[in-house]
Amino acid sequence: MSVEKILYKLYNSVVSWIGGNLLLLEREVFMITIANPEKYIAGLYERLSNENIEVGNGEVIVTNEDEQESGSISTQKLFLRNFCKDNNIQVYDDYTDDGVSGATFDRPDFNRMIKDIENKKINLIIVKDLSRFGRLSSKISYYLEEFFIEKGVRFIAVTDDIDTGHIETSEEMVQFKAFFNEWFLRDTSRKVRNGKKTRAKEGKVMTTYPTYGYKKDPLDYNHYVIDQDIAPIVRRIFMLARNGMTPTEIGKILTDERTLVPSEIVGNGHTRKDGIKRGWNRNTVKRILQNVTYLGWVSNGNTKKINYKSKKTMIMPKEDRIIVKGMHTPIIDEETFNIVQDMIKSRTGVRTKSYDWLLKGLVCCKECGKKLSLVPQKHPNKTTFYLRCNTYASNTQLGLCTPHSNNLEKVTDFVIEQIKKRCREFLNEEKYTKIANTSKDKIIKDRFNVKNEILILEKKVKDINKRIDKLYEDKYNGLFEDEDFTRLYSKQIENRKQAEERIKQLQELEEKEDSSIDINKLVSDFVNMKEITRTMLVSLVDKIEISENKEITIHYKFNILNMGNEDNKLQNVG
Repeated sequence: MSVEKILYKLYNSVVSWIGGNLLLLEREVFMITIANPEKYIAGLYERLSNENIEVGNGEVIVTNEDEQESGSISTQKLFLRNFCKDNNIQVYDDYTDDGVSGATFDRPDFNRMIKDIENKKINLIIVKDLSRFGRLSSKISYYLEEFFIEKGVRFIAVTDDIDTGHIETSEEMVQFKAFFNEWFLRDTSRKVRNGKKTRAKEGKVMTTYPTYGYKKDPLDYNHYVIDQDIAPIVRRIFMLARNGMTPTEIGKILTDERTLVPSEIVGNGHTRKDGIKRGWNRNTVKRILQNVTYLGWVSNGNTKKINYKSKKTMIMPKEDRIIVKGMHTPIIDEETFNIVQDMIKSRTGVRTKSYDWLLKGLVCCKECGKKLSLVPQKHPNKTTFYLRCNTYASNTQLGLCTPHSNNLEKVTDFVIEQIKKRCREFLNEEKYTKIANTSKDKIIKDRFNVKNEILILEKKVKDINKRIDKLYEDKYNGLFEDEDFTRLYSKQIENRKQAEERIKQLQELEEKEDSSIDINKLVSDFVNMKEITRTMLVSLVDKIEISENKEITIHYKFNILNMGNEDNKLQNVG
């Protein structure tokens, strides 16, 4: 008999002995009895997570998450209904999470049950045993010792003889059972990891969806066979790359030919959050070109779950992954694969030269809102720079936007001239001076309120920091469980973040107001200076929009300069 089975039987024996024998001594004093059952409206909660764990050599042990210990969902429902019938308890609804681990409390029907508690639809929760409710001791303590008490909800775990209506006899049993349930969860997680590691070393495929170009073997779900319809596409991608085409160029060809993207073939298209069908892009092609699966290798351990309490995963370095060669028929030969890798590396370089230009960061696409970037075009005697929309550049084949190609020099000259023209109008028209003076008076009046709010928020941040220090002290003294500490700490951090962001907004507003008072000087300097600096430009201009038909709209930081400002059209710029 394996160590795992011995531990499993020992766990059940200990629980059975304590729960079945020690509590028998107290049954004369305590049994689950419902006085005044008419006071209660019950929610019945059932959960099951069927996880069979392979620990190596094909041996499988079953956890107490499966029917052997806690019964199927239908069995749990029948058990709970009979309990309510025997005790004349009114049932509001069943809340069922089938196939959901007890490691998480973010479950669909569990959340629905909590919502019904908050809406005062139920005031009694009944489960078959405590492990059906969950397996994290800190969360169990929170619900049974805080949340349910605050909401006036009674909790019963029938087979564990736990009833918060008799709190003096339940607390110790709850803590004992919760501890062992979480221990079992942690132990199960370890077995699952070891089982996966064993299968990984054997070269078994453990992905949910097959790699593009392969299918899951009908006779062995952990083995790949070639998809004869898709494999030629993969070979063509590699040959195009070997012949010198870039991933972007290959993606454009496949998109133009309406070749379905990998997610549409292997079946994980539903995982896209926006639901938009997309074409091929350089990243999709590059992932295929760098995938060792096409050599007949199996790569496992590419990602790793942080721990059994979290759903988050992290990408593992290539040297930490488990790669087993010769596990299925290759689609690509090693010579072609290695040549393509060398070509990809030859194009992957660190930019050694960046360009500084006057309008950098200010110019954006009017159609999509993204920034315009700089594209150098080299000629024998000089280099000409053009502006290009970043959306178009990154998704050319999808046609999400247009190039917006404009000669940088001509755009810059036009923008500077338009700004100077606007500044002259401002200086020459008396009405703008009056508006500016009125704005100045209003700013002076409002400044006190802004400064006062900043002082209040700064004091709030100091108070929050003191609370955080106190939380650490209480955690050190053992007054908080990890989960409770994390919850309270996260709340204080979020409050501090909101206060600091508001302080930053007010400080930026102060800076803008101070600048507004000097608007006459800024405008005058801009008109009189022979050489315009980037600092002066940023002081006056918020953003510059350029449309595909070469219309330029300048948005100033000062509303007074935007008054009467019409779109300006720049023509004949290539």
